Amino acid sequence: MAGSLQDQLKKSGLVSKKKSQQLDAEKRKKIKAQNKGQKIDNEIAEKVQQAKLQKKRDDQKRNQQQQQQVKQNEEKARIKQIIDQAKIKDYDGDTAFNFQFNNKIKTLYLNKEHYDVLVAGSLGLCQVDNIIFILPNATVDKIKSINPVYVVLPQDKPNTTPETASDDPYADYDIPDDLMW
Repeated sequence: MAGSLQDQLKKSGLVSKKKSQQLDAEKRKKIKAQNKGQKIDNEIAEKVQQAKLQKKRDDQKRNQQQQQQVKQNEEKARIKQIIDQAKIKDYDGDTAFNFQFNNKIKTLYLNKEHYDVLVAGSLGLCQVDNIIFILPNATVDKIKSINPVYVVLPQDKPNTTPETASDDPYADYDIPDDLMW
């Protein structure tokens, strides 16, 4: 007995030709609907996969930003600790020292001793949270190695007087390092 079950049922008279065609149509519709369902499922799976990838990228970016923020906070705390240990206190006085900070000229009033040392280049200025601190050059160099943003007035080496020509008529006059008005 070769042939499909449907053919056998037609031959035996149990199923009419019209009924057979209806069953075939329903079967094709069912297969077509399943194929569409698979396509829809595939599209949904792709969208879900893309959403997962995007979420993963966003999470990595956010994590990187958080790690960078933690690193900056650690640097700042370390610099604050260094400054607290080495800052020079009791420098208030009447002599004004002008310097540039955030594209503005700021004035720091110092006593004569600290003013002379700062002008000579043995001290430098650093800032944390817009507060200016006077520090020895070794400390300023250490802070500069951690993050140079915190250094306001670096003193690479003590200032030396420039060599003057022997025929300079103003060689006997000192040139002030800081003009006071």
